[in-house]
Amino acid sequence: MRKRTLAITIVAVLAMALLLVPTFAAKAQAADKIGWVGPVYKELSASLTKGFKAYYKKTYGKDVKITFVRPGGWPVCVDKVRIWGGKPDADIFLGAGAPAHEVLKQDGLLVPYRPKHWDKVPAEWHGMKVKDKKFYWTCFAPWIVTNLYNEKVLKKLRLPPPKTWNDLLNPIYRGNIVHTLPYASGTMHEAIEILLQGFGEKEAWRYLRLLSAQLARFSTGSTDTTNLVKRGEVPIGVAQPQMNAMAARRDGYPVRDLLPEKTILVPEAVALLKGAPNEKIGKIFLDWLFSMDGQKYVLEGRYFAARTDIKFSVWEKEGVIMAKHAMKALGVAAFWDLDVGFIEYDLDLATKRWDEVNRKYEYEIYRKWGELKSSLFLIEEVEGEIQVAKAQKMKVRKAEAKIKEARKLFEYDGKYAAARLAASKARALLVAP
Repeated sequence: MRKRTLAITIVAVLAMALLLVPTFAAKAQAADKIGWVGPVYKELSASLTKGFKAYYKKTYGKDVKITFVRPGGWPVCVDKVRIWGGKPDADIFLGAGAPAHEVLKQDGLLVPYRPKHWDKVPAEWHGMKVKDKKFYWTCFAPWIVTNLYNEKVLKKLRLPPPKTWNDLLNPIYRGNIVHTLPYASGTMHEAIEILLQGFGEKEAWRYLRLLSAQLARFSTGSTDTTNLVKRGEVPIGVAQPQMNAMAARRDGYPVRDLLPEKTILVPEAVALLKGAPNEKIGKIFLDWLFSMDGQKYVLEGRYFAARTDIKFSVWEKEGVIMAKHAMKALGVAAFWDLDVGFIEYDLDLATKRWDEVNRKYEYEIYRKWGELKSSLFLIEEVEGEIQVAKAQKMKVRKAEAKIKEARKLFEYDGKYAAARLAASKARALLVAP
C-alpha cells in the first residue's frame, strides 16, 4: 500500500513539473525580446535584425525575438511614442534626426544611456549636434538632406539638373518635381527648417508657396518620393536622405543626388525609451550597434556608418559590399571627410517650433493647394498680358502696381483669394486704365 501511495505521489509531482516547464520556458523566452519603433527603411531594419540576432546567439547562446513598429515618418513615430506616454510597446526609438529625439527628450519619454564606443561618435559637426551630452540619444548613421534626380529622364526632357534651391522655381521644372509633407516625413520637415533658418521666415514661406505650385503631386513619404524618381514617373525629388541615391544606384537606377547650396547634417539617432519593457536587452543592442560589427550592418542596411574611425576603403577590402557604393556616393573614404555648405542650424529653435511648422504647412499650403496654384497661375497670366500691353505702348502703370500687390498678397501674406481679386483688377485696368 505504501509503495502504491509513493508511486502515485511521484507521478503527481512529475505531472506538476511537466505542467510548470512551459511556464518557465515562456518566462525565459520573454526575457529574450526587444522592440524597436522608428522611421528607418526596411533594408536597414532587416540588416540590423540579421546582425543583432547572430551576435546575440553567438554571445549569449540564446535566440532573441525582435519586433519593429514602423508607423510612418519621424513625426508619426514621435506621436506614437507620445501616445504610449511612458508605457511603450517598444524599447528602442530607432531612427529620426535630432529634433525628433529632442522633442521626446523634452517630453520626458527617453532615458539616458551611454553605449559602448560612444566616444567614437563626434559631439557636433559644422554646428550640428551629433549626440546628446547627457546620453539621451546618439547618432548611429549620419546623412545630409539633398535632392534627387533621374538623369535619364531629365536628359530625355532636355532639362539640366537643378543645382540650387532657387533653380527649382524655374518654370521649366513645373510638373516635374515631387516631395512629401513635413508632418509625414522628417526629411521634409528638416528641409523646411533649412529654408527657414537659411533664408529667414518670410522668404522661406514665400519660397514654399512657389515651390508647391511646381509639384506634380505630393508623395506619401520619403520612400515614395525616391520610388517615383527611380521609376522616372517624376524626375526630381526634393528633400531626400543622401543615402537614397546610393541605394538606388546600387539597384541599377540612374539616380543621382545634388547637395543644394544650403543644407544640414541629419544625425540619424537611437535612444532608449522610458519604461522600456526589455531595458536590459535594449542596452545590449545599443552597445552592439556602435561596435564595428554593428556599424557594418548599418552600412549593409544602406545607411552611412557614424564612427569616426571607419574608412570605407578599408571595409571594401574586407568584403563589405556597400563600402564601394558609399565611397562613390560620397566621393570620400569616410563620411566625416565631406566638405559641404552647411547653414548655422539652431536645434533648440527647430525643436521648439516642431509642431507649429507642421501645422502651418498643412493648413496654409497643403489644404489650399488647388487654390494656391490657381491664384499663382492667374497672376502669371496677367503678368504676361501686361508685358504684351507694354510692348504695344499701352498705359500699364496702374495695372503693374496692382499685379505687384497681387504678388505680395500671394507670396508673403498667403492670402490667395485677395491675390486673385487684385490680379483680376490688374487685368481690368488693361482694358480701362
